[in-house]
Amino acid sequence: MSFFARLPNQLFILKELQAESIAGHAAVLRGTVLDVGCGNAPYRGALPAVAYVGMDLSPGPATAVLGCCEQLPFADGSFDAVVCTEVLEHLPRPGECLREIRRVLKDGGTAYITAPQSWPLHYEPRDYWRFTRYGMEQLCAEASLTVVSSARIGGVFSLVGVRLVDVAWIALAAAFSFLGRRTAERLAALACIPVSLLFYLLGKLADRIDKRDAICWALLVRK
Repeated sequence: MSFFARLPNQLFILKELQAESIAGHAAVLRGTVLDVGCGNAPYRGALPAVAYVGMDLSPGPATAVLGCCEQLPFADGSFDAVVCTEVLEHLPRPGECLREIRRVLKDGGTAYITAPQSWPLHYEPRDYWRFTRYGMEQLCAEASLTVVSSARIGGVFSLVGVRLVDVAWIALAAAFSFLGRRTAERLAALACIPVSLLFYLLGKLADRIDKRDAICWALLVRK
């Protein structure tokens, strides 16, 4: 999905930063790729995969295999790469998922893993954790995964912007609700575009000032 296609979305800032992050790591996510907790597979088109397997707990258009993240339904060493984005916070025992990722990776295989440091409650009640970079690195070490790199996604300006837009979108969608849900949400998203762009650009310029805040962290790890 392109920059402008993502723009009329209340979560544009977050989605754009996540898309930029995985694009920067895509070169090593090739071969046979497993997407753990794939959802609607937003990053499938960004990966140079020879074969892509989307796995999720629930059926969906992108889900090729139904399965549990803590017990992946694949043989040892099945994949060259694994993608696991915004999943760990929804697992009571995230370390089990990381150990399973290591198991299904081929020797020398690579995994791209993201999880939030700062985000409101979502997909309740299955929302258990928030992670700092060091917490994620520790979990990966305990799963015998070698951390190749850690990348911060967003900072204080990006975080403030995406939360302001999200709250404004909720209020505007409620105000436009007499037009029907889909129309109301679409109009609310369009109305939020200027603020999304402003804070996206502010984040690009100013998030580097204070590097303690992050929306989420992206780790590249290797078996």
